[in-house]
Amino acid sequence: MPMPTQPGPRDYENLARVAQGQAATVDEAAAERLIAAGLVLQMEASEVAPASLQLTPAGLALIRSSDQ
Repeated sequence: MPMPTQPGPRDYENLARVAQGQAATVDEAAAERLIAAGLVLQMEASEVAPASLQLTPAGLALIRSSDQ
């Protein structure tokens, strides 16, 4: 499901979790919304790290702007 024009409070909470390294606490539907909106990337598992979410530059900018 695409994200509305303005992210909601839950979207900001989930972005903050990703930024804090707590991506495992973001449910799959919320993660898919953030990925579809271009705010996070799904990082595949490797030999040294499990699969995770990472902020994109747009996601980082949104987090920074919400702090001000």
